Amino acid sequence: MSDIFQKDIFTTIERQRGGEFSLNGLKAPVNKDLYFLSKWDELFERYASARLFLRKSLGDDWSYWFVPHENEEIQFAMENKFRSDLFESALISYNIIVDLSWTITYVSAEYVHYNLDSNGNQVNASSLNGLVSLEEAYTLLRKTENAVVTPTAPNNPFLYLKNMAPEFSEAIDLIIEFWKNFSQSSIRSLYNYLKHKGKPIYKEVDSLNKGRLFSLVINNQQYPSDIRDVQRKLVLMDEIDALISFDNTDLFPYIENLLSLLNKAVDPSPIIC
Repeated sequence: MSDIFQKDIFTTIERQRGGEFSLNGLKAPVNKDLYFLSKWDELFERYASARLFLRKSLGDDWSYWFVPHENEEIQFAMENKFRSDLFESALISYNIIVDLSWTITYVSAEYVHYNLDSNGNQVNASSLNGLVSLEEAYTLLRKTENAVVTPTAPNNPFLYLKNMAPEFSEAIDLIIEFWKNFSQSSIRSLYNYLKHKGKPIYKEVDSLNKGRLFSLVINNQQYPSDIRDVQRKLVLMDEIDALISFDNTDLFPYIENLLSLLNKAVDPSPIIC
């Protein structure tokens, strides 16, 4: 059975560690390097989780999740109950990846200023001007994470950073354009629904429900008499197929391109683990 994903994240966007490098002219690590690489690892781990959950939602070894039932209808409904939970876990992780793409871009560009002297000139990369203590570095990153907002929010910092750190312009343009399209997508809409409004019902999970206890009809007008009348209804397999397509067609090319642009702009020291 072929993989549902067109590109393998472990051979493409996972951060490469180690390898050979020359000590001659070696760039010493500064805090912005650590910030960028730490967020890269966190984003990658979230991507790996998203794909794990999505693959498992299509799995056929359901005995891992529950004791198989001899009744085929009950078995079908149980399979799809667990399938829906795995799908929703994947959906949440995919949306977090998009949010993390703003964070990694912001923290990477923001701390370029720590390599500028008082006149705005670039200092030697090995200068201690690019370093602060461990405690301060930790606190600074937490503070910066809290400042991240959507790329199109009023007074967002990304346009300012484009002017102050032009080497990040392509990356910033990329996250803005991606968000403009993605923010109105069904995938983001469903994520927001799960987060703020409740849990939809899926046709496959609801298959055991044979009907309502009674119908309320007044003057030939039917009124709700079952909670399912007012719940959001979805076809689970359609949603799973849409999420797979989103990964292959939209998200993977976006993240791969973004990490490449940021890596080039930050140019982190190769000696960072």
